[in-house]
Amino acid sequence: MEKEELITQVAQKAQITEDEATKILDAFISSIKEGLVKGEKVTILGFGTFTLRKRKALTFLNPKTQKQHDIPERVVPHFVAGRNLQDSLKN
Repeated sequence: MEKEELITQVAQKAQITEDEATKILDAFISSIKEGLVKGEKVTILGFGTFTLRKRKALTFLNPKTQKQHDIPERVVPHFVAGRNLQDSLKN
C-alpha cells in the first residue's frame, strides 16, 4: 500500500475529505520523525514502538571491483510491532 492509497482509506473510514486525511497523516508522520530526531521512543499503544538503534561499522567488499568500502557506524530507525498488531497478523 502506498501513501495515496492509505490517505484514501483513512478518508473513507473517518468520513473526511482526502485533503483533511492528508494533513492528518502528514502531521502523524512528522510527529514520529520529530520524536525520533530528539532521541525519544515513540509508542503507539496497540500498534507498535518506533526507536533508534545503532548499526555497527562494517567493511563491505564490492564483488565486481574487489574494492573494500568502510561503512561508518550509524543510527537507524527501528519498529517493533505491538501485541495487538502481531495477533492481527497471526489470523
